[in-house]
Amino acid sequence: MDDKYLMENIMFGSKVINDLYMHGFIESTNEKVFVAFTKALQDTAKMHYDIFKAMETAGFYTMQNVEESKIKKTKEKLECTCSECDCEED
Repeated sequence: MDDKYLMENIMFGSKVINDLYMHGFIESTNEKVFVAFTKALQDTAKMHYDIFKAMETAGFYTMQNVEESKIKKTKEKLECTCSECDCEED
């Protein structure tokens, strides 16, 4: 196993844990539980960010700027025109 593979798996696990803590946070039944899940969520979110930054620094996670025209084209393609669907927008 190489470093990239290991870090990708750690990042995936971090996402799963964050999701679980988020649901605990949202569905807390009392303040003590709410505070515990809030702290756990903050800690794991920070850990996830640190993993991302380490992967980016190592060159395992690269991002590219997208041309404004491509963003506009995609937005237009996804926008509802209401003549093509049954939504209730005016």
